[in-house]
Amino acid sequence: MKIYKLILLLFLFQFNLYSQNAEDILKKAEKKYNTIKDVFIEFTQTSVFGVSKIENKFEGKLWMKKNNRYKIELENQTIVTDGKTVWSYYPLNKQVVIDDYKDDPDSFSPDRIMVNVPRNYNAIYIGTEKIQGKNTLILKLTPKDEKSLLKSMKVWFNKDDYLIEKVEVIDISDNITTYLSKTTSLNTGLKDSLFQFTIPDGVEVLDLRKNSK
Repeated sequence: MKIYKLILLLFLFQFNLYSQNAEDILKKAEKKYNTIKDVFIEFTQTSVFGVSKIENKFEGKLWMKKNNRYKIELENQTIVTDGKTVWSYYPLNKQVVIDDYKDDPDSFSPDRIMVNVPRNYNAIYIGTEKIQGKNTLILKLTPKDEKSLLKSMKVWFNKDDYLIEKVEVIDISDNITTYLSKTTSLNTGLKDSLFQFTIPDGVEVLDLRKNSK
């Protein structure tokens, strides 16, 4: 057998192995996801800007309940949505921006990853890594849509329970944003009222909803 044929066969075998592993990992992660009603995650977000290479790092908290309900607390911003309306609160600017919830296929919350990957991304298995003492399986995701604002995404799944431990996103400007889970609590019975936002007194309200009056 000529050497180029052997190389081709090895390449095809490796590609098929990776594809099968990626599919298997996603199926197991989806099975785990289907058992989750709500989740609370404390995480670290690190952003490295493509041109300047300036790095920002801060802590955050995410409360999530199915049907697109989220509350995200960052150091300079709080985002709350009940699946219909989104409130973005900027305490330093004393401003609240209200908008209709939009289903964004480029979003990368645990909920959207499980829903969007099979339909909107190509996934390959690229290896393993130990993170904070946990063994993880790494998938690289690339969008099928050429107009996507994302270049690629990597997701680290816990090898034992298939929860997401880390996500790395590279956008079309080569900005790299990494989310690292610190603690995760599942099915604690989060109340629906958590996903409503009460506007503080004395802040500016900017309402962008189409049906706002």
